Amino acid sequence: MIRDRGKKKWQSAFFMPEHVKMLKQISFDDKKQKKPQLDEQEFEEIGFIVMDSLNNTIPIKVTIWQDGFFRALTGIVDKVDMLMKYILLETDEEKRRILIEEITAAERV
Repeated sequence: MIRDRGKKKWQSAFFMPEHVKMLKQISFDDKKQKKPQLDEQEFEEIGFIVMDSLNNTIPIKVTIWQDGFFRALTGIVDKVDMLMKYILLETDEEKRRILIEEITAAERV
C-alpha cells in the first residue's frame, strides 16, 4: 500500500514567498492603531505635567504614538523646545528627543 503525505504535500506549493510576505505585512498592518485626537484640555494637562517635570525634576511617563503603535517612556524632561516642537526626555539609558505631536499622554510617576 502506498503511504502518502496527503494535504501536507500540496500545502506549501500554493504559497509563493511573495504571498507569504504580503500576508505577514497585512497581519502587521491590522495591528496598527489610529492616532487619538487630543482636545484642548488634554493638551494643556500634558503641558503642565511636562513643565512640572522640567522645573522640579519629577519623573514622568510619556506615551507616544509612532507609525500606528503606542510606546511608553519614563524619564525626566531635560529640555522643551517650542520653536522646533520637541522635548528632550532623559531616561535611564539615554536622552531621547520626542516630537510634541507624537505625545498622546503624560502622567507623573
